[in-house]
Amino acid sequence: MKKITLFMSALVLNGASYGQSVRLCLAEEFTQASCPPCASANPGYNALLQANLTKVASVKYQTSWPGVDPMNAQNATDVQTRVTYYAVSGVPDGQLDGVDFYPGSITQAQIDAAQAISAPYTITVSHTFSPDFSTVTYNEVITCTQAVTGTLVNHIAMVEKTINFATAPGTNGELDFYEVMKKMYPSAAGTPVTAMTVGATQTFTATVPVPNYVYDLTQVNFVCWVQNTTTKAVQQAGQDAPIVLPVSTADAGVSAITNLNAISCATSVTPSVTVKNFATSTLTSCTINYQLDGGAVMTQPWTGSLATNGTAVVAIPTLTVAVGAHTLVSWTSAPNGGNDYHVINNTNTKNFSIIGVATMAPLTEGFVATSFPPTNWVIDDPDGNYPWFRSATGGWGVANGGSSKVNFYNDPAGNMEDMYVKPTDLTTTATHATLTFDVAYAQYAAENDNLKVMVSTDCGVTWATPYNKQGATLKTANATTSAFTPTATQWRNDGVDMTPYLNQTNVLVRFRATSAYGNNLYVDNINLFTSNSALGIIDNTSNVNSLEVYPNPINDNATVNFNLANATNVELTMNNVLGQKVYSSTLGQMSSGDHNVKIDASKFDAGIYFITLNVADGKITKKVSINK
Repeated sequence: MKKITLFMSALVLNGASYGQSVRLCLAEEFTQASCPPCASANPGYNALLQANLTKVASVKYQTSWPGVDPMNAQNATDVQTRVTYYAVSGVPDGQLDGVDFYPGSITQAQIDAAQAISAPYTITVSHTFSPDFSTVTYNEVITCTQAVTGTLVNHIAMVEKTINFATAPGTNGELDFYEVMKKMYPSAAGTPVTAMTVGATQTFTATVPVPNYVYDLTQVNFVCWVQNTTTKAVQQAGQDAPIVLPVSTADAGVSAITNLNAISCATSVTPSVTVKNFATSTLTSCTINYQLDGGAVMTQPWTGSLATNGTAVVAIPTLTVAVGAHTLVSWTSAPNGGNDYHVINNTNTKNFSIIGVATMAPLTEGFVATSFPPTNWVIDDPDGNYPWFRSATGGWGVANGGSSKVNFYNDPAGNMEDMYVKPTDLTTTATHATLTFDVAYAQYAAENDNLKVMVSTDCGVTWATPYNKQGATLKTANATTSAFTPTATQWRNDGVDMTPYLNQTNVLVRFRATSAYGNNLYVDNINLFTSNSALGIIDNTSNVNSLEVYPNPINDNATVNFNLANATNVELTMNNVLGQKVYSSTLGQMSSGDHNVKIDASKFDAGIYFITLNVADGKITKKVSINK
């Protein structure tokens, strides 16, 4: 594919004669690597920008929808701020000096008309890198040439002029991306402008870290603009050009951090880093840098001989860590004693947690608190895409306020997301242990998105998998091509018999979600408890076609509706979370078909209960909540 290089030297304007400033327009585009209309509109739009290098400065925001886009994941916050500012609801979309346009139909005449309007400012921009390229200093000077009124804000954006992928990063086939916004300073909200009288100047300068998600330092430049916050009209823009850097063929990086599990019981760890040569020339040396929890940067030299794509596993010294969550970052520098401009592959990050003393059962988590993950829980996202997160959607309606969610709708197929429940002590005199949870899931079409519940009693060295459902077995609602958000009736209560793990002092439970690029998965109301009776949470009867309880949550009265495949003897019971039977009704022989039984719940305390329908060939249980 033909590469389009959109370079432009710094706009040098003479501010000695006030009154007229030649306008540099600002074209902002909202686009996405998995948006088919974007792939259609962008080639013509990019060609138009290239033909107007002296008239237009360009910034592109890679949005989070409609699908996968790693450039959005690198800095979704700044993008979302601009999306919200312009109320963008679909891509592609654009703003020329704050006026909406469609990238597939903008014309030269529109650009000429916008650029012909004189600007009330001149803006000059420059930037420099530190010797080791770890920081960059930007400097912007705005000079007022016409009196201005209104509430004005200055925006500063680091832009990567050209990004070329060997394989498409999204699903629309685009390989080449231009003027991609990497970071806004000091934030996407901007900084107030005080230079509003003729001759007044204002300088914005700062030294900031180079984001580790920049692909190529030789493509970095800065775009700045002054904007009216009320009308959204852009008063003037300015930009500089990427810096011409000394030629370097070296390209090394840390491709993995190993020997460091997501969870550990030991308070000392000895990680290893994998050094990889990404260049065509042989890698003979580099510096390995590593940093624990944002502390002091430690270094370790490496020498050897690695051909293209060759790797070497290097152990770093043992680290002593406290109980809790930690982050280890490692990166390479000075490959073959020189510079490395392709920095996005330099760095790797590993999050891990040291677990403390287990909490005695019962364990209950409804994700009501907005903080996530809950205290002493661990979220592990090995693929770095779409980890478990908190959704405002609750298992049984708004009253339960929140759930944990996996975004299978956008998570690429094969990606795995782990959620570790805090360790639980199941030491007890009880005879049974049970794990229950609510689950909601719909397929997009017929995908086999998977959920496993895994259990370990040796601090994560080995795992058993007592629960494993996917696709049609996992689903609780019909397939939908829209991103799935469950209603209160689209949840199912599932459970795991945890009796084999009784009297273990440190039981770990892991919810492992594996994407098939289908639709969203939700888990809520996780309960792990011991009791003196088996609650029969798992459906194990073929004689009961359905069992429903409504309303749920229950206030004073509930109706239990069930459908029998055949005539059978029926008993209805209700247990609390301690396994104590609080209600029992022997209904005797009942015919096949639908039946309704009323339960007076006014005498029961608020809380979680389990209603069980016992029939000749087994039993089926539903979890209910009683609210007072």
